[in-house]
Amino acid sequence: MAFDLRLTTAMAAALLASGCNRAKADDNWTTDRDTAICTDAQGVRLPDDRCRQHRVGGGGGAFWYFLGRGRAIPWFGERATGGSFRAATGARYAYAPPGSAMTRSAAVSRGGFGSSARRFGSIHA
Repeated sequence: MAFDLRLTTAMAAALLASGCNRAKADDNWTTDRDTAICTDAQGVRLPDDRCRQHRVGGGGGAFWYFLGRGRAIPWFGERATGGSFRAATGARYAYAPPGSAMTRSAAVSRGGFGSSARRFGSIHA
């Protein structure tokens, strides 16, 4: 069975190039309408349930933060920017989509070579 390496390379390059226009994985969600999210007094995002327990203005250290259309919805634990704790007059706000209810996780260390790389492949008695 013979393979044409040029065709395989061309296909791989096309597949690789098709992924180049994708947004960065760490981009925030962007609102497509006026959106209310729950934050603490410093604007750090909290689960919306914290604000829903206290309908008017939030409460218990949780406050509604109002974002206009086209603004970034932060991850839980990150600070919201570009909005206000006051709703715009006459605006109707939606809640953030359920898919945006995520926490950014830290990088995971899997060991790797580290200091043991110096001894890799050597014989120790």
